[in-house]
Amino acid sequence: MTLHINYTLTSPVVLNASFEVRGFTALLGRSGAGKTSLLKALAGLLPATGTPWGGLPPQDRPIGYLPQSAALFPHLTVLENAAFALTGPDRLQNAQAYLDSLNIGHLAARFGAKISGGEAQRVGLARALARRPELLLLDEPSAALDAATRDEVLAQLIETIDATGIPALAATHDPAIAALADWVVLLADDQIIQQGTPRHLFDNPASIAAAQLLGYQNFWPQDGATGAIRAEDIQIAPSGRPAIITGIREQSRDLRLSCEMPEPVTVIIRAGDAAAYEIGRQVNLFFPPAKVRVLSS
Repeated sequence: MTLHINYTLTSPVVLNASFEVRGFTALLGRSGAGKTSLLKALAGLLPATGTPWGGLPPQDRPIGYLPQSAALFPHLTVLENAAFALTGPDRLQNAQAYLDSLNIGHLAARFGAKISGGEAQRVGLARALARRPELLLLDEPSAALDAATRDEVLAQLIETIDATGIPALAATHDPAIAALADWVVLLADDQIIQQGTPRHLFDNPASIAAAQLLGYQNFWPQDGATGAIRAEDIQIAPSGRPAIITGIREQSRDLRLSCEMPEPVTVIIRAGDAAAYEIGRQVNLFFPPAKVRVLSS
């Protein structure tokens, strides 16, 4: 299902946004770009004009909204939180079914203040889904998760969304989450600057701003334009462009090298090779032509 969004905001940010939501869609932008404001406008919580649902009060919009903090009521149980938006004699049974589907049914009797961030995220998702919305809004869905649970919770969240068939719009600043999406929308300079599948966007950023959002770290002047490449795509080889290592930092299972050619370059390689590098050493950097992107602006 494709949902066409066309919204204009004038406060608290000036923003014109026209784009599509297809399945699990990532709205990728830097902090302060207006992602949260756009989600709140869609939910009817901020003044805006546009389609769909423009002019409807929040309670009449077929929206499920999961804010960054999950916003659970600490004095209510997990079951009562999940059932908060429901009415009718079967509201608790229906809420329990959503909790069970997210593998947190056993938490039903606990209070909202007594569960972990990952568990709260799932309870908030159950509450949002229980409304049977036409669009699910997720604001920085990984923000409240620790590193140990992040991938698991996000994978389950996406699987659940896929299973329900409800389109979802997830605001994020993390290219790794965008890589998991069905569709990616890039927000910068108060507008949508590009949209498409993750494969297409990551391989074909249309501008410097798009490349920066998608995780490209290295830029240089090239024939009147700008060359760009990801840090992990640069290779250290017997021959290439000479560079001096100016900094070394371990990054999980990788090694992050800061180099100068003389322009600064960031290179990411496997951490198992750490002993072979030291600050001040010269290395040769190979930029695979297939990985280099030439950007016009």
